[in-house]
Amino acid sequence: METKSSNRAPTTFAGKVKNLLMKAWRERWNENHWGVQLKKVLMCSDAEAKELPDILMNQAFVGPNPNTLILGYVKHIVQSQMVPPSSVFNLIDKYTDMARPYCILGLIDLVETFGTKLSFTSGLDSSVTLCKCLQNTLHWLMLCVLQALQTLKDMRQQQEYTSVIDAACMATQKITENITVQSLLYIAMSEDIDKYRDYEQTVVNVRGTLTSQVVSDTLPELSKRKVEAALQSLLKVHDLGLSSQAIFDVTDMSICHTVNAMIAMEAVLCPTNDIQPFVEQIRVTERLLKLSRPYLFCEMLRACFMGLINVKDGPEELKWTAFTFLKLPQALIKLSLQAPGQDFGRELEQGFEILLNSVPLLDLLDSKLNCDNIKIFLLECNKYDLLTKSQIQALMQRRSKEAGQRMESSNPTPTLIIRAEPTLVNILKSLDADIAKNQDTLMGVLCQMLSGKSFELVLAAAAANGKLPIFVSKLVKINEFAKQSQAEAGKAAQTRALLFDISFIMMCYITQLHGIEIVTCNPECMDSFFVTWALQCLPEDGKYKCTDNFPPSDQNKVDTLLSQLLAGSDIKLQLTRWNEICSIFPHVTQDILFAWEHNALSTENVQVLLELSKSKMCSIPVIMVTWLCSYMNTVGEEAREKPIQILQILQNKVLKPEGDVYYNERYHLMVNVMRKLSNDILPPNLRDNSSLLIPTSKLPGFTMSKCLQSIFHKGWVDSHNLHILEQLLNLCGSDWFCEKAIKEMLVSNRVEDLTKALSLTYSIFHMDIEHIALSLMFHMLPKFLQTPHYSQLLTDPKGYTLAKLSVAIITAAQTARTTEKDSIPHLRRGRKRSRKEVDLEEMDETECRPVKRSKSSSLEPQLTLDSEGFNFAEFLYTRDDGESSPTFDTKDPLNKALANLMRLMNAVCQEQKLCPRISFIISFINEALKCGSQYSRYILQFMPPQMVSTVMKSVPGVFDNQQILHICDLTTSTGRKVAAKAVCQNSKLRKIIY
Repeated sequence: METKSSNRAPTTFAGKVKNLLMKAWRERWNENHWGVQLKKVLMCSDAEAKELPDILMNQAFVGPNPNTLILGYVKHIVQSQMVPPSSVFNLIDKYTDMARPYCILGLIDLVETFGTKLSFTSGLDSSVTLCKCLQNTLHWLMLCVLQALQTLKDMRQQQEYTSVIDAACMATQKITENITVQSLLYIAMSEDIDKYRDYEQTVVNVRGTLTSQVVSDTLPELSKRKVEAALQSLLKVHDLGLSSQAIFDVTDMSICHTVNAMIAMEAVLCPTNDIQPFVEQIRVTERLLKLSRPYLFCEMLRACFMGLINVKDGPEELKWTAFTFLKLPQALIKLSLQAPGQDFGRELEQGFEILLNSVPLLDLLDSKLNCDNIKIFLLECNKYDLLTKSQIQALMQRRSKEAGQRMESSNPTPTLIIRAEPTLVNILKSLDADIAKNQDTLMGVLCQMLSGKSFELVLAAAAANGKLPIFVSKLVKINEFAKQSQAEAGKAAQTRALLFDISFIMMCYITQLHGIEIVTCNPECMDSFFVTWALQCLPEDGKYKCTDNFPPSDQNKVDTLLSQLLAGSDIKLQLTRWNEICSIFPHVTQDILFAWEHNALSTENVQVLLELSKSKMCSIPVIMVTWLCSYMNTVGEEAREKPIQILQILQNKVLKPEGDVYYNERYHLMVNVMRKLSNDILPPNLRDNSSLLIPTSKLPGFTMSKCLQSIFHKGWVDSHNLHILEQLLNLCGSDWFCEKAIKEMLVSNRVEDLTKALSLTYSIFHMDIEHIALSLMFHMLPKFLQTPHYSQLLTDPKGYTLAKLSVAIITAAQTARTTEKDSIPHLRRGRKRSRKEVDLEEMDETECRPVKRSKSSSLEPQLTLDSEGFNFAEFLYTRDDGESSPTFDTKDPLNKALANLMRLMNAVCQEQKLCPRISFIISFINEALKCGSQYSRYILQFMPPQMVSTVMKSVPGVFDNQQILHICDLTTSTGRKVAAKAVCQNSKLRKIIY
């Protein structure tokens, strides 16, 4: 450093400052005087003030001790905002000369002064620059501590280095006490990963050096505590990680409505579904509601037992029994595999202990089913090693002490369904035999299944353990073999005909019960006769097939068969191709009907023809009824009289054919198939109204309202109301269903009622979670945000209740979509597709032009992602140079819907005024954060970066720093800039308040 003044006047800016500095030092100017004179120099110079720190710091650290007067001038130029603090921090970070401890102490004093008195609202430093400077400065302080600890073995300078350690630790503590500094340091963690790792390594080294023997012997205890306190203060940054919270709390309710309804829908509506998607939805619900594992297990079991009581002696008793005793243990196994570190057996035992407190429920269940259900279920748990023998024994002893008197039957339904599982395995092995060599054996196996309840038990067990598609594919194989004549005669021909008949009737029944997907999921079956016929002719879910779809047939063959029947001959079994017969009989039925209507046939002749048609084969009447039901939907009411009479004749039982020992079994199954066809397809005035759940005399909205009111009042979904909801969803579609359910959910003003309705609505939406989520985001929420009429429904507590539902549904739908990619998708049958879904599918076709949409009034003229010129990625991020685009799938319908919703929310926020819509948006963001980073990141990644600042301008301080750090995507440069700016904005607000 030059200390002598030159005789000539300095011409450079540095020379002028040095000359002024010498004068100030000689005359001992105070800081204010120095500042006034310095500004005069700056006004007369073209240089920038950012050079000042470098000049002053070079002059202040010439000797072994710092020049305190000049350091005071440095403090003044920073605190008077002549230069940004980062310019000084950057100079300090470069100083590494530990041989001059007093200079280090002077620098630490500067760091403490600037770090504890930062002005986060000044425009001299950008917020992100301040983040990096703070992290580098703390890193420098830790390096000072580390190097001082490493030199403590030199006893001659122990006092100086101990002072360095104390000063650096105190400065660290004071700086990191500020919540704004902690937040900026959290952002800095993502700004430069390499520098953050170096910083972390230094902290680790300090912690390790502190525990070494040399340091323990030489460092005073007080200094050691200061180092430990500084290290602890640095950990506060990591505490800013957002912990997940329950979106809605149900633990104080008598039952968990959500789990109860989800179990009911899985047991009744999805008996053939793979268990993995259900397990994932249960896990999502567990996390969103913050349910403990014992409580979750108790509620799952309670829901199953309540369902069994509700459907006792009903048509769905086997579904519930199979789910409870066969499928639920599989779900528990998967849950145990996904929590390897937990004591699963102990948690399950605790769940049983909670359930055993519900003595009246268990006693009622045991009395209805005439067995000890807890014992049966515990034995299933023992089979899969879910519980130890000692745990099972203790639970069974407690139940036996508390149980009331019960009458136990020898073969209760749970026992029968459990026995059906190994029986199914044996049946599948039998069906694998060579059909050509074992026709009689196969015939015996198939017909034995039709006796009593055996077929229903086998189907329920097969659906529960996922083997139903395998069973059906074997039936298809048998049916394909039996359809073609092999030149048999006599008994062999009869056996082949019976094999075709019984396999055809069985597959019709299974398809009606579980949907055509059970057969079509196997590609090998797609070219089979039954699948082709079912896709073209068999009505499904109340939808009839056009009569023109029925397979064409040679009119000569039709006439030949009619002539044969008119002559009084039965259908020949020898050399008959049964697939051709099945294709002919719809046309035979049509000719009989038309001839009768035109008086070409008498009623007696029609009676004889129909009796002969159904005399040997039960599949023939089913095919005829299938055509009749579709035909009656295409003609007027006056033309239905004779088709109905034909239908009644076909359903009447004929005398048992001679030599046919299995006719009664086939006839019983045939009648069930016919009744299902009639009740699903015939016009309402011709149906058996005993199975009609939606009254034709009342509007669907009225039925929906009454159904939901009943469910919300009870607190659980019974079987009757569940089927009403399913039919309403099938009938009216997801848009209508979503709107009606939400409006009914928001009727009450009491928080308790809203919470109960919310938990039930969330579970009800799992009937078709993905498409209801699309309806919610594309249809319902835009209507709430854009229509003034709905503003009252967005006021709290209704507003944040809707926000909770929206976040929960989006999270559940995204999980369902992710799970679908890893498993075979099995959509719920009968879903009516919404217009949104059709549009989105068409948009995915690269060759298809954009779908035209009707114009509607909105806050923003174009709010659809398929609008011309709209760039999905650019809407979400204003990327810096070199920053990569978002990695999510921009063609995924859920992504499109959520981005569309966020775009609308961003438009609403532009108003920058307090209103219920802004309150709802804030609640939506807050509820997304409650889900935890695993789920919230998916939702918030579609949030436009400027939306945070826009909301905070409307409602200052609405998000605290911790929330801001998790709303913004800190993995992107834009996200870090927005977060840092918002954190500094909060700091300004706190100064105003306090």
